[in-house]
Amino acid sequence: MRYSGSYAAVLALHLLTVVFLIGPLAVTVVTAPRLVRSGDVAGLGAAIRTTRLFTIASVVTVALGSALLGLGTVGEQWKPSQAWVSASYVLWLVAVALNLALVLPGLRGAVAAAGRGEPTAGFGGKVAIGGGLAMLCWLAIVVLMVSKPGA
Repeated sequence: MRYSGSYAAVLALHLLTVVFLIGPLAVTVVTAPRLVRSGDVAGLGAAIRTTRLFTIASVVTVALGSALLGLGTVGEQWKPSQAWVSASYVLWLVAVALNLALVLPGLRGAVAAAGRGEPTAGFGGKVAIGGGLAMLCWLAIVVLMVSKPGA
C-alpha cells in the first residue's frame, strides 16, 4: 500500500516519534531492573532521567499530535470512536501510568537506598513489573495499529 500527500507526512512523523521516543524508553525500562540489582547509582540516575524525559515527551507528543494532526487528515480516516484507536490510546495511557507509578519510584528508591549504603535489589521487582507491563502495552499497540481490527 502506498501513502501520499499529507497522510504520508503525518505517518512518517508518527513513526519517527515512536522510534525516537518509545524506543529508548522501552529499552530503558526493560534494562532498568538489572541496574537496580547492581546498585549502579550513575546508571540508575541515567535511567531515571531517560524514563522521566521520554515519558513526558510522549505525553506532549500525543497531546500535540492529537490536537493538531488527529483532527486533520488522519482524523478523516481513523477516528477515536474506532475500537482499535481507543484501545491504543488506553494502552498508551496505561504504559505512561506504569512508568510514573512503578518504574520511576522504584528507580528513585534504589538510588536513595544505594546512597544510604543499603541493598537496592528490593526495588527491582517494582521496576521489572512496571517496565514489563509497559512493554506489553506497547507491543499490543503495535499489533492493534498493524491489524486495525474492525477497520
